[in-house]
Amino acid sequence: MKIVYLSTARVPDEWAHVTQILKMCEAFAKAGNEVELVVPNRTGTKDVDPFTQARVAPFFKITKLQCVDLFPGTQSGFLYWLRTGTFLASARRYLSKTPYDLLYTREPYAPGDITKTVFELHSMHSVRHALESLKKARGVVAITKGLKDDLVVSGIEAERIHVAPDAVDLDDFANPESKQQARERLGVPAEKKAAFYIGILDPWKGTDTLYAAAKHLSPDIQTVVIGGFDGEEQALIPLHPEVRFLGYRPYTELPGNQQAADVLVLPNSGKEVLSAKYTSPLKLFTYMASGVPIVASDLPSLREVLSEKNAYLVPADTPEALAQGIQEALAHPEDANARAMQARADVQEYTWEKRAQKILSSFASV
Repeated sequence: MKIVYLSTARVPDEWAHVTQILKMCEAFAKAGNEVELVVPNRTGTKDVDPFTQARVAPFFKITKLQCVDLFPGTQSGFLYWLRTGTFLASARRYLSKTPYDLLYTREPYAPGDITKTVFELHSMHSVRHALESLKKARGVVAITKGLKDDLVVSGIEAERIHVAPDAVDLDDFANPESKQQARERLGVPAEKKAAFYIGILDPWKGTDTLYAAAKHLSPDIQTVVIGGFDGEEQALIPLHPEVRFLGYRPYTELPGNQQAADVLVLPNSGKEVLSAKYTSPLKLFTYMASGVPIVASDLPSLREVLSEKNAYLVPADTPEALAQGIQEALAHPEDANARAMQARADVQEYTWEKRAQKILSSFASV
């Protein structure tokens, strides 16, 4: 089967959604399909091999189409829609001349044969405007049950929606460096316990709660944050002296970086529906694959995968509770290790290959 994955993303790029797209293309190809990723030819794209950056095998083709992209970097407003609109126009022409059996996309406005299109949705953004296309499509993939519920309320038939949380490439985490090696590389003191957050620094990710929680931790516990594009973490350093900010680190370092931690923290905020109901963070599954105890916000979105058996769940947006959860995990190593081993066992069901196979079995013959 020929699958075209259509995306407006910049490729290559460090953002998690780009890694997710590349991993899914690899998984579709491993399932025995001919796969082509179609993306815009963006201005200022780094000269980096996307396959190496995301640790995927070059089993699929990447095609870049023309768009009007006047300036490098992330854009909003008129420039965003100019770039997106011109790319989708190029895609429409390209798809009209390209034979394919399935068009897979995260773009609600994607052109192409709607009867061959599967839309993967990560939020309700633009759903209202694209509702007729979603209703006529071959199918819809929702990354959480909470998102599916809201899509059904919007008018999409439940049987047309397949729930598929995000996933992990277990091979990427099979042979990480040791804790000692990772800490020496990162400059994290060996004598301290360390609670790590690894990811973007947006408020809906709960980073403000983590910074506040660091003030409640004993001095022998170091809070470490890995993340921040273009040096954005520099402005946070003087504001949060209790936190050690290490800046952005590439995906290829992630297995070792996780091993440097005694606790991995997922402090998502419950104040936004995107976080409370819709998110299926890649870090959740990489954390689970690490064998390191997890302390996470107790939210419906995370509860779809986590429980008290495989993580420590604490009230969201509550620094004192987050600090207490971290301290509890560190104070009870046997219990923490048991939960971490359960998480590692549970995550075996959340691989990109299994995700791709389930999606294809749901929609390939519809």
